[in-house]
Amino acid sequence: MSLIEIKTKDLLINPFSMIEDNWFLITSIKDGAVNTMTAASGALGHMFRKNVAYLNIRPERYTHDFVDSSNVLSLSFLPDTEENKRILRYLGTVSGRTENKLENIPLTLAFDDGIPYFQEAHTVFLCRCLFKQPYAPESFIDSAVKEYYYPKEDYHDMYICEIMKTLTDR
Repeated sequence: MSLIEIKTKDLLINPFSMIEDNWFLITSIKDGAVNTMTAASGALGHMFRKNVAYLNIRPERYTHDFVDSSNVLSLSFLPDTEENKRILRYLGTVSGRTENKLENIPLTLAFDDGIPYFQEAHTVFLCRCLFKQPYAPESFIDSAVKEYYYPKEDYHDMYICEIMKTLTDR
């Protein structure tokens, strides 16, 4: 399958199901090594006069170091199949610190402008980081959200990333 570049505004998708139901991969590079993780939360929108993706990554995640080091990443959305869900579960539960996850999955790593992504994706956003903010306990207006998602106080860092290029198979 070959991906083509399109204008981000021309992409017709349902970001709610793509993110929440089908999940996606956050992939980055550090010193020539590539790491990826599964994510099931985030948002797409417009800020700073740019098309952006909002991402949450916990500081203890291995991918966090990669994103902070390079300030570039990709978001790869795979077709919704049982095999891809198995791959996404694996990539979300095994750390790249303990094994080379990319050797254990049937996905093809590709690069565009030095940013790694997966060729099997139906949609890829190539991004660069614009903003990073740690979640602060006192910032939660609804304490039930904080209590439910952060009982261990292991807060995410939020990134706002410019979508520099959009690739799609459609």
